[in-house]
Amino acid sequence: MGLIESIVLGLVQGLTEFLPVSSSGHLVIFEKLFGVQGGDLVFEVLVHLGTLVAVLIFFRQQLSNILRAFLRSFPGRIQSSEDSKNVKLGWFLVLGTVPAALIGIGLKDYIELAFDSPRWSSGMLLVTALILFSTRWANRDGARLNIARTIIIGFAQALAIMPGISRSGSTISAGMFLGLDKSEAAEFSFLLSIPAILGATVLQIPEFFSQIDNTGLMVNYLAGALVAAVIGYLSISLLMKIIKKGKFFYFGLYCAAVGILGIIFL
Repeated sequence: MGLIESIVLGLVQGLTEFLPVSSSGHLVIFEKLFGVQGGDLVFEVLVHLGTLVAVLIFFRQQLSNILRAFLRSFPGRIQSSEDSKNVKLGWFLVLGTVPAALIGIGLKDYIELAFDSPRWSSGMLLVTALILFSTRWANRDGARLNIARTIIIGFAQALAIMPGISRSGSTISAGMFLGLDKSEAAEFSFLLSIPAILGATVLQIPEFFSQIDNTGLMVNYLAGALVAAVIGYLSISLLMKIIKKGKFFYFGLYCAAVGILGIIFL
């Protein structure tokens, strides 16, 4: 993989990991367009680490509050109402990760087959488009996160293991349909991406180290990872602004267009 291809794929990963348009689906399609052989584990791990860095930096304050609240939650420590809220949020993040972990491990072989099909990814982008369009009719009744809503959002994230189904799109949409404030739904979705991305990366670490000595393209790969990190950070900031303006469903137009073009030409 050349430097230009690495940078472009890193840009695609950073732009689409958090925008509700499916990073995995776009990578499958762009690899096909560039004629790049998919399944380059070293590159995939590095660009995912890049997007992980982006979300860690963007939500550093929230993550710091959760960590400090957990440290203060030991027996005998006085805990404020804000600490209790952050401890509960931390446990919700753990709970919301479970469905994706179980489904990802259980259906690993089927998921890998889906990544070999650009047409499948294009079809799933149409599903994402329908999900995003549907948020125009989502209820907004000021509901708060609880165990049941967290589990449902977790299953929405699990569906996004398939290429073409947007993780942020499905989880934010699920939160909005459950009555969460759209900004709260978006923030929880992004925080929920941290254990999801980290877990998927950790599972690949053994194979990653077995292949890392076999590549002379590390500079190119690191360039792609850096681009993914910078663009990922900007993508989060952009999406938070768009959601606050109530324009979230517009991404459905883009997903529908790319999905239709992919089915026709791929």
